[in-house]
Amino acid sequence: MNRFATLFSASALSTIAFGADSYAAMPHPGTEPEQQLETTITRLSPSAYNVVLIESLRDDHSEPPFANVTPQSHEARLVQASVIANPALSRKLQAQNVELDNIVGAETAADGSVTFYLR
Repeated sequence: MNRFATLFSASALSTIAFGADSYAAMPHPGTEPEQQLETTITRLSPSAYNVVLIESLRDDHSEPPFANVTPQSHEARLVQASVIANPALSRKLQAQNVELDNIVGAETAADGSVTFYLR
């Protein structure tokens, strides 16, 4: 009986350890991993985007998305680099007088389009 208890305890502990490790590696629900957003932007069609100026959203009583993000922040630089990695998209944005250094964030919509937020 002692061997059975030892074997059962060892298998139970290993199951708990691996289960907890797998759960910790899962992304939090409701957030898009940075790498997935970067990949989406890199592969984005040059016609599937919107541009929103953060200042235009300040009229209502809520805080606009990316209001506290600076263009020099790590998050903003990742989005800017993803746009630059998509030459067709970056050319089209620049043709609309969008300075890529002013992009502070991006969100993916359900239809696959991306909204870029600018300062």
